[in-house]
Amino acid sequence: MSPYRSKTVFMVDDDLAICELIGNLVESKNARFVSWNRMEGAIEAIKEIEPDLILLDLHLPDGSGLHLCKELNELSAFSDVPVYMLTTREFAIEREIALNSGADAFLQKPIEREAFFQLLEEALCDTVDLKFWGVRGSTPCANRENMEYGGNTSCMQVLLPVSDDLLIFDSGSGIRNLGNELIKMNKPLQGRIFITHAHWDHIQGFPFFKPLYMPRNHFAVHMPQQWSGRTDEVLSGQMTFTYFPVTTDMLKAHIDYETQKHAAQQYEGYEIEVIAANHPVATAIYKVRVKDRTIIYAPDNEIKQAWLEEPTPFTNQLIDFIRGADVVIHDGQYNRAIYPDRENWGHSAWEDAVELCIEAGVKNLFLTHHDPDSDDQFLSKVDKEMDTYRRDFNTLQLAKEGELFKLKVGVCEEPAAAGYSEPK
Repeated sequence: MSPYRSKTVFMVDDDLAICELIGNLVESKNARFVSWNRMEGAIEAIKEIEPDLILLDLHLPDGSGLHLCKELNELSAFSDVPVYMLTTREFAIEREIALNSGADAFLQKPIEREAFFQLLEEALCDTVDLKFWGVRGSTPCANRENMEYGGNTSCMQVLLPVSDDLLIFDSGSGIRNLGNELIKMNKPLQGRIFITHAHWDHIQGFPFFKPLYMPRNHFAVHMPQQWSGRTDEVLSGQMTFTYFPVTTDMLKAHIDYETQKHAAQQYEGYEIEVIAANHPVATAIYKVRVKDRTIIYAPDNEIKQAWLEEPTPFTNQLIDFIRGADVVIHDGQYNRAIYPDRENWGHSAWEDAVELCIEAGVKNLFLTHHDPDSDDQFLSKVDKEMDTYRRDFNTLQLAKEGELFKLKVGVCEEPAAAGYSEPK
């Protein structure tokens, strides 16, 4: 199957000849091509078509492509869609304005075929999309001072190019917003929810995930065996009349509850492998393999501060497990100043997580499970302190609620082709 199948390129240009030329190039890659010959109505058409790549002529009979580009950049639904500007003119100031308006590339007409194919491949390459719906640890924080990084507890969505399965990691309070978005699709859903462990901040959103109440949906819910029982016993335990007015027998979706195995499990188009985290209860660190990429999800895991001087069997196992990973999402709840008073609570200082990931050759690292007392001001200070380490990664970020990270797979060989966008 072509990597471009099901992809759409939308072009706004009044030059019918260039539209035909570009259309033939796009369709030669089995992608869909749609052209629009004026500024009027272009935004509405883009909203309806939802393209994967947008080409804009700089000068249109009824306006400027720069205005369209700026308007698109301000629409959260299209903030991660690449926009290429086209022009016959050679003014450097126009290039600068276009890039400042949100354009990803500036192409000179006439279009050079091979150069365009390269840009097309980069823009339309298959991606694994990671979206953070909750990045807070311990308890939700609905405070004004937590809005930049987010106040919902752990939940991450993974969209795969090779499977219809919806993958969700953890069901903290962030899963409620994810559920609200999914039901807008108005179609049957199938997927797997991989829960790391049964602490409240990782399961408290489960009863508020609306797709679970719809008979047309099918989910498998995975969790390591807990001291208090199996996955179904743990989740039904929090949904009893003592704690909540809705019980699990009111969930109308088809739900399979599974005890997560540590050995690698093969599913349609992807693989899941697990090791046990260093945490006070049975907690999973999940590894997702899809095509040629590896993603690690470890929001609750304690790396001892002396790991470098006194490596433990667990530390060595963890380094081997994440070695060379394309993306790691790891616990960074504390810093080294705070950690000594929180030792053995099951969480890491961010500096230790970063340095261990450097040792393991991780390419992109997101630190998550932010402490309830770490407000935006504190986290922004941490973000600045991380500058010291950024040269060792393609991406090093504090995870933000709503943030989308696109990891290119398949024909795109360079991991550095990945990219992230600010929260929608």
